[in-house]
Amino acid sequence: MKRRKWLWIFVTIVIILTLALIVIGLLFGKDEKEKQNGLSGDFDISKQGTIAYVHYLQGKPEIHLYNPEQSLKMKALELENDQIIVDPSFSNDGSTLVYIAANKDSDEKLASTVYQYDLEKKEVKELFSVQSAITEIEFSPTGTSLFYLQAEVFKNYSPIASKRPHDFDLHEYRFADKKQMKQTNLKKYSMESLTIAQDGKSVFVQMPDDEDVNTAEGSFESFQRIFQIPLDQPTNLKVVSNPERKNDIYDFTVVPNKNEFIFQSVSNPDTGETFQYELYTYNAETKEEKQLTNLKEYTEGPEIAPGNKIYFMVDKRFGQRNSDYHLYQMNLDGTNITEIPLPNDK
Repeated sequence: MKRRKWLWIFVTIVIILTLALIVIGLLFGKDEKEKQNGLSGDFDISKQGTIAYVHYLQGKPEIHLYNPEQSLKMKALELENDQIIVDPSFSNDGSTLVYIAANKDSDEKLASTVYQYDLEKKEVKELFSVQSAITEIEFSPTGTSLFYLQAEVFKNYSPIASKRPHDFDLHEYRFADKKQMKQTNLKKYSMESLTIAQDGKSVFVQMPDDEDVNTAEGSFESFQRIFQIPLDQPTNLKVVSNPERKNDIYDFTVVPNKNEFIFQSVSNPDTGETFQYELYTYNAETKEEKQLTNLKEYTEGPEIAPGNKIYFMVDKRFGQRNSDYHLYQMNLDGTNITEIPLPNDK
């Protein structure tokens, strides 16, 4: 009888401890969502000089608009703290902003929703949603469609790697008929830094140069390069960055009216120290490459702004638990690097 009594006491204690852990877990999870504060690395600059940037306040993602020349300083919108905002992107005329919203807690069943924000009316409209990961989005030069990168799976290809979106392809959404179209069938391990050519006839992306690789493991041996994909013949893609470069290329942008790219890459790959990410320029005609920044930090997301200025983000806590992003600008030749203070950037 005593044995049964002690068994019931033990079961009761286990149940109480389990419930306590569940409650603590829920409270901890809520606290974690509310801990995210400050700038993210996601921003864009319109041709009119307006900066759209993502700021988190107690875990809630917000989009802010800032243009000191037009005395514009406002919070455009905010979402709940269980969501993230990715890749705000302006239309060419600067009247519209699109962005991607997704859940912070990703699992095997991904979902992404694309929204449109009208700067004049200050209205938000949902454009479309998919049960997948949309990571980047850009307007076509005519403003009649959107191009975006979409992943089909979310998994880890290595036992030591975390789960990430994979099997990327280029897609298009047409405003006229609200139709979504898949433009490529590449199923790339990764695909980033979507940029639309000025004439609208091709797109540029950064992805692994792995045409001859047949296994997921082999992708780790290939280099990340810049590719151009013609929209009328998307299978005829080609490398437009230096095909002989032995270091990966990451974020990049195309310099208007020039066959030139501004890109991010590791500046100290062979030192054995913590990687430092700097910005470089590469001229595809002269084959010349030049390092533009030497901040010895994590420099990312170059964008060409009015006046041929390069805007970019610097994470001063790269590799730590919480990021600390700051917005900078410089000339095309890398001179006059200055920080741009943003409202609510802390």
